[in-house]
Amino acid sequence: MSISEDKKILVKQSFKYLAISAFLVGFNFVYSIFAHGIGSDYMQYAFLLPLIGGSVMSLLLILLPRANETVCHLWRMGITTLVTGSLLHGVFDIYGSEVALVKVFFVVGGILLISSFIVYIINIIQTNK
Repeated sequence: MSISEDKKILVKQSFKYLAISAFLVGFNFVYSIFAHGIGSDYMQYAFLLPLIGGSVMSLLLILLPRANETVCHLWRMGITTLVTGSLLHGVFDIYGSEVALVKVFFVVGGILLISSFIVYIINIIQTNK
């Protein structure tokens, strides 16, 4: 793949993450209408995860060395896990209950993001040798 094709793919991914962020803003708006005035910070700010972790990182990767498929998949799974955990935590906050297993989403999402970063660094080191 040429460099310009990689850049096009990254820009396309960035727009996908922007669309997901816009969907989450709309989802929060509609959900808050039916929540009877009760809100949750987890649901309100869930859109920031794909916005910063997806769009900004995709655009940042244009300037950095190319990431392989494993890194991209781990990163996407981490962002998806964090967004799912944030939405579930928000739903349970609005419902008025607390579920301890929701914290597992944040731990697993963080592990996926950290492992993605470690694999990316290892790939950079291996290609520079």
